Amino acid sequence: MNRDAMEQPIPPLLAALALWGWQTGLWPWALGMGLLIEAARFSRLRWELGQGDFNRLWNFTILLFLGVGLYLFLARQGLGTVGSLVSAGSPGDRLDGMRQLSQTAILFLRGLPFVLFVFVLVHAWSRSTTLPWSTFSLYLRARRSREGEEGRVHPGYLYFGLVLFSSCAAAANPVLYPVLLVGVVAWGLWPWRNRRFGAPVWVGLLVVLLGSMLMMQRGVVAMREVLQALENRWLQRAAEERFDQLDSFTALGAVGRIKQSGRIVLRVRAEGETPPGLLREAAFNRFRGNHWGSVHREFQPVTAALDGLLWRFSAERRVGRVLEVSRYTVDGEAPLALPGQTLAVRDLPALSIETNHLAAARMQGAPPLANYTVDYGSGGGFDGPPGDEDLELSQLAAPEQEVIREVAAELRLAGQSGQEAVATVARYFTTGFEYSLWQGWNRSATNASALVSFLREWRSGHCEYYATATVLLLRAAGVPTRYAVGYSVDEQRGDHWLARGRDAHAWCLAYVEGRWQDVDTTPGDWRKREMALAGWWEGLGDWMSDAWYRFALWRQQGGNWRIYVFALSMFALSWLAWRQLRGSRWRRTRVGQPASGRVEPWPGLDSEFYAVIRQLERAHGERAGHETLRRWFQRLGLSGSRGSEAMFEALRLHDRLRFDPRGLTAGERERLRELVRLRLTSPGTVLKGGPR
Repeated sequence: MNRDAMEQPIPPLLAALALWGWQTGLWPWALGMGLLIEAARFSRLRWELGQGDFNRLWNFTILLFLGVGLYLFLARQGLGTVGSLVSAGSPGDRLDGMRQLSQTAILFLRGLPFVLFVFVLVHAWSRSTTLPWSTFSLYLRARRSREGEEGRVHPGYLYFGLVLFSSCAAAANPVLYPVLLVGVVAWGLWPWRNRRFGAPVWVGLLVVLLGSMLMMQRGVVAMREVLQALENRWLQRAAEERFDQLDSFTALGAVGRIKQSGRIVLRVRAEGETPPGLLREAAFNRFRGNHWGSVHREFQPVTAALDGLLWRFSAERRVGRVLEVSRYTVDGEAPLALPGQTLAVRDLPALSIETNHLAAARMQGAPPLANYTVDYGSGGGFDGPPGDEDLELSQLAAPEQEVIREVAAELRLAGQSGQEAVATVARYFTTGFEYSLWQGWNRSATNASALVSFLREWRSGHCEYYATATVLLLRAAGVPTRYAVGYSVDEQRGDHWLARGRDAHAWCLAYVEGRWQDVDTTPGDWRKREMALAGWWEGLGDWMSDAWYRFALWRQQGGNWRIYVFALSMFALSWLAWRQLRGSRWRRTRVGQPASGRVEPWPGLDSEFYAVIRQLERAHGERAGHETLRRWFQRLGLSGSRGSEAMFEALRLHDRLRFDPRGLTAGERERLRELVRLRLTSPGTVLKGGPR
């Protein structure tokens, strides 16, 4: 953008602000702001400001920008939203977090005209027209001090573009808005048009621009519909992937490597003891088509003690061993990871806890980071008694029933006691079977199901294969069984234990000797194999997870921390803003009135060239408020006239004295005084075309 363009009259800011206010619903504010700026066109009063004033005012604007952004970020739970993107939330929760951040960004964009309004208003009521680009950048200020000359810009044009851009942040009036936007842009660009082309050409180009905008708008709407459809499919998939305590779709038969995450899910403390190896989240008793489900699907609330922080799961009232568990919740809900002999849960600030017949427990109305203590030990547990469904094999396909009965016959399970049958099945899987997360396309020589192939051909698989086969083989032996899922806790770090995403595990629950027992037949080396696949970046992820965990814990224990953070930030920003503005010494003057005789703290306001300006104003009238001295001299016809070369040399020295941080040398200042004396003593310059 060249200097001539910048010296055009300021754009129609009132029209731009009115369009912005109409789109955002802030039209009373928009009209008031526009009228305050436009009033400067009709007033002779002006503020006397130097370049240093504008630099400090822009610094203040940046601080205001940061303050507004910080307020919106904290007021709209920005830290919590960012946390939902990196913590243990589901894909759906991460999508909601991205939506929240985008809405905060749009709200901030809509309010940007408020943030920059003070700077533009002060500039409109000042004697300045264009400003150096370095006004808006500390880097350019330092560069300008080294290189000297630089381009200039009228802040009104920048504000004009920003206001129109902010008006796009609202979705109101989608049909009429593009027409009005093109009209306002045309109004602002009209003084810059190339005069070689007539008005019809310009109008035609604007019509083409408007048509292109409408076509692009249709394309954007169509693209938005496509993205919305993809988003809905993503949400649907996220809902399917979210853990369900009533249904479990296994990965039996899945081709390729089962992806396991190193994300920390549970943090467990056992007061110097080794915690239970398995923490259960759910159990199922019906298997059909690689899908485990629950026959008993109803959840019932657990009655809490009077203080609301103690839930008893067993009739046994004693306190057993103690286990502390920490996990994140999703909208206040999450399954409770519990050992098999749970007596009670305490110190959990949740609204309710519910359980079902299969000993699945879930919390509702819990904080984002749920910390609870589990009492467990002999006599604990809240599993429902076994039923016919815990012995059911008829739901299996015929080939699966056949192979289960064949293996049971090979192991001679018939007639064995429950404890003997459990030991026999466990020995069976320790010989000739191995753990594997990989299943290839051509592993099976027949069209047999995954379970049949696992028992007869592959003899390798992950925990879901072993747990499913164990449940079904023990049922063939007459032992009631269920399929359990949860986490294996085996990694110690410091005074606590960790369960990661890859520690998610499945095992068998067998009803033996009058109680439900955990039966885990997965080869014992599965944890080492899982850990061997961990990436080198897992340490960095653990560090970030630990930092976020400590912050979440502090946030929940520290009360309304947002108020303190916001107050401290506002105090710091206010102090910096005061430091920027305290040195300003603005004074009121009138258009055409030179600086007063008092000593100014900034060089240039005492320039001798002001005497030449007063002489020309007395002879030819005051210059327009938007005119620079160079454009004014050209309009008066001084360019090319007698003495014009000396006149423009004096103007160049005057500009350097005012705007160059290095100022003038003593010799250059004396040259300016000499040129001014020559002009004042020889004012008879002939103007081209006579006075205007």
